[in-house]
Amino acid sequence: MIRRAVPDESATLTRIALDAKRYWGYPEHWIKHWESDLTVLPEFISHNQVYVAEQAGEIQGFYALCINRTKAELEHMWVAPAHIGTGVGKELFLHAMENATSMIPASRTGRGIRSS
Repeated sequence: MIRRAVPDESATLTRIALDAKRYWGYPEHWIKHWESDLTVLPEFISHNQVYVAEQAGEIQGFYALCINRTKAELEHMWVAPAHIGTGVGKELFLHAMENATSMIPASRTGRGIRSS
């Protein structure tokens, strides 16, 4: 199930982002360098479109869309290492793109979606 994240889940989302980055074999000093970018604060969750994939009470991954009047940016997209390759990432990505296109009218931006 994909649902909105709540601010109390910030530590769990941060752990998933850091663990997912480690999964790809980056050296720990790089992880430390990226730590502030990968930290998901409660305020970030409150002010942005943050969604989690959850099954049986376990958060398997998440994404965050930052929306303004003319664009939606995919700020975070992380899957817990135990769930990489299971389709969770695909479900999250499709959900994110559906949300982005529904929130930003294509007539205002040409496409409505930007991922970085």
